Amino acid sequence: MKRVMNWRMSLVAALAAAWLGAAPLAQAQGEKERIVFVDMNKVFDDFYKTKLAQDNLKDQEAEFKEELQKQVDEFKALQDKFKKVREESEDRVLNEDARNARRAEAEEMLVELREMESKIRRFEETKRRQVADTMKRVRDNLVVEIKKTLADYAKSQGFLAVLDASGDNMNGVPNILFFDETRDITSALLDLLNSGKK
Repeated sequence: MKRVMNWRMSLVAALAAAWLGAAPLAQAQGEKERIVFVDMNKVFDDFYKTKLAQDNLKDQEAEFKEELQKQVDEFKALQDKFKKVREESEDRVLNEDARNARRAEAEEMLVELREMESKIRRFEETKRRQVADTMKRVRDNLVVEIKKTLADYAKSQGFLAVLDASGDNMNGVPNILFFDETRDITSALLDLLNSGKK
């Protein structure tokens, strides 16, 4: 009788230990189900607002290049005129007064050319900086919007964590080497972000 009682106690203890040991495992598996992955590069590239912003920036860059080209064309035209006047200032067919007049005109043009060249350089630097600043500002705003939408979606779905599966480490190896693709929420996030597309 005492043996049967000990056996029952051992069985109850073993079952309790198994149940208590399985609880953390079941909890860990449940938490694992709440960890998902997203390809942030794809989300950023396929977000309709990114494409609109890129088109807008391309238009701005085209306007800048057009204005720059206009200034360069004016510079080249003045440069050609300067070369012609300088050649005339050395032409022995012309009298001394005419050559001196051309020389003075060439000197004025040379000063104007240097000022114009400096102005073009400043214009180009300023515009390139403005375009770069605009690109950074637009990118930062888009990232904030994507992250907010992602956070709201993750909370509504009860996810514990969302990991970015798009990045590589410094050695060029993906940070996440493997994940179950059924846990990828990239498409769902893009659907949410692009739902406001007109």
